Amino acid sequence: MRLLLVNANTSRSITEQLAREARLSLPADWQLSTATGSFGAAVIQTRRDCAIAEHACIEAVEAAVEGCDAVVVGVSLDTGLWALRESLTVPVVGLLEASLLTACMVGGRYGLVVMGPQTVPLYRELVERHGLAARLAGIEAIAADAPAVHAAPEQFDAALIEACNRLVADGAESVILVGAVVAGLHRRLQGRVSVPLLDGMACAVTQACGLARLELPRTEAGIVRLN
Repeated sequence: MRLLLVNANTSRSITEQLAREARLSLPADWQLSTATGSFGAAVIQTRRDCAIAEHACIEAVEAAVEGCDAVVVGVSLDTGLWALRESLTVPVVGLLEASLLTACMVGGRYGLVVMGPQTVPLYRELVERHGLAARLAGIEAIAADAPAVHAAPEQFDAALIEACNRLVADGAESVILVGAVVAGLHRRLQGRVSVPLLDGMACAVTQACGLARLELPRTEAGIVRLN
């Protein structure tokens, strides 16, 4: 079986980072393919970036999805997720949605740590769109934006840990590290946070492969399509 990982950012180094993390969660009998957006922002951070990247994401997937059994959208704003679900017959999973659903299964309330205060409204809106706002303990943003964290992630360990622990103090029983650029950082930081740290890539790969295994009929507007 084959999983397609699409990065709607144009940064190939982010694609490589995501692919390394995806392989750690990929079942032994699965293979991984990747695709990267060919136009738009190097790192998606705004509504405008997201609007452009949605087109790039759809185009990249359509060129690479043949022979794949599931798709993971490797962008924390779930760029293109709904459009791809509408057009594809295989499961499509986004990083944030997968993290939110996993957090709900872990139990209790969850918190988000995001890159840059300007992204907080975007993620709050997305949590609401996914219908999971009632379980949200809070959103904490570190001062650095995603490109800075991607360039030197180890420099932001202290800020990330402090943000996580503020959420724990506010009642979060798990914390999601939000962003393609922080994929894999949870392993380094977990020992300094008292609740589970959730990584979007690990959650998304696990759920996408599981959905493909279930071989469920595709649904559209609540109607099951059997072909």
